Amino acid sequence: MPQEFPLLARQPIFNRTMEVVAYELLYRADHGNRAQFTDGNSASTQVLLNTFAELSIEKVVGNHRAFINFTAALMETRFPFDTSQLVIEVLESEAINANLLHQLKRLREDGFAIALDDFVLTKESAALIPYADIVKLDVLALSDSQLTAHIKYLKPLGVQLIAEKIETFEMLEHCRKLGCDMFQGYFLEKPQVLKGQRLNESKQAVLQLLARLNDPNAAFEDIETIIARDPVLSYKLLRLVNSAAFALPRTIESLRQALTLLGLKIIRNWIGLLAMAKLGDKPAELSVKALTRAKLCELIASQTRPHTQCDTFFTAGLLSTLGAFMDAPLPKVLEDIQLSPALRNALLELTGSEGQVLKVVMHYEHGQWQDIDWAFLAGQQLDPHTLTSLYLQTLAWVDETMLTLQSEIS
Repeated sequence: MPQEFPLLARQPIFNRTMEVVAYELLYRADHGNRAQFTDGNSASTQVLLNTFAELSIEKVVGNHRAFINFTAALMETRFPFDTSQLVIEVLESEAINANLLHQLKRLREDGFAIALDDFVLTKESAALIPYADIVKLDVLALSDSQLTAHIKYLKPLGVQLIAEKIETFEMLEHCRKLGCDMFQGYFLEKPQVLKGQRLNESKQAVLQLLARLNDPNAAFEDIETIIARDPVLSYKLLRLVNSAAFALPRTIESLRQALTLLGLKIIRNWIGLLAMAKLGDKPAELSVKALTRAKLCELIASQTRPHTQCDTFFTAGLLSTLGAFMDAPLPKVLEDIQLSPALRNALLELTGSEGQVLKVVMHYEHGQWQDIDWAFLAGQQLDPHTLTSLYLQTLAWVDETMLTLQSEIS
């Protein structure tokens, strides 16, 4: 496996109403011990440069704040970055001493917000609280009684509290009731299992539409008829394909023209996304995640394949988020959708070419660099830097696409 890691991935941070207010920018899955701090400094510096210089912070996080892990050594460097969006995240592994406290005081005076990562209250760590704006609590590392005690102690001190490592809907609701201000974790991919309840009418309608669209035996005329039956979806599709997301050389004026020019598989994907995004009880970030996963799968595949052969990779990335849209386990949702065996295995077993790429993308978006199959990626002509470049391209494309998509689903 290469000694270097990719340089950038991001994980959303939500407020109490499930709106994205920030992203943590990830550069490695394990902060490790002091012997690895040199690598950490280099990686964090690259994340900063990619965020603020290479792509611009607007392309990476929009108008949200960016949380970036800092080592003590990195805090001593003065960066010429706008302080309004950067939140300096102090690693829990840092030694708490006079120098660290001095650097935090200076950074706050310079206008930076300070967050304490994986905070556990001790006599030593209590010294950090006066310099902090935000405290992050690991809900998996703390028992319920410890979590409650931490929140009770920290709340009156005026810091904002982030519950991190939220992995289930129940965890989210519990931390919200305890008074946490923000939330971070994989819970969007861990749908609430609604035992004994049926999907509501809108979700059933979307699922039925997806089932018909993804039937491998559906002909051109069948797909055209399915879409044409919903004039609103037809209109939104035409608006979308004429947006900057597609950058087509001429205006598409009819559904048949769109189907002919772009192809059935591409149109299936976009109608499916528009339909899923219409579900009003889902945060917009879920559409961002679906698009990001789908586009990065497509771009990875395109390194060794003609673009016309990459649509199934986009589909795999898109449909992998379907369980979260439906609030049901993905295997259960897919029972009602007729997919090709290859695509079904990619989604459920992460096997085959599409499944291998999807697995890489899922590890990448979580910052799990050590779990990425680097040998497979080498066969796709990809190294860590190239993978980061594709991810940055994906973020820029998703940002452009969402501007159109949000106007279409409102």
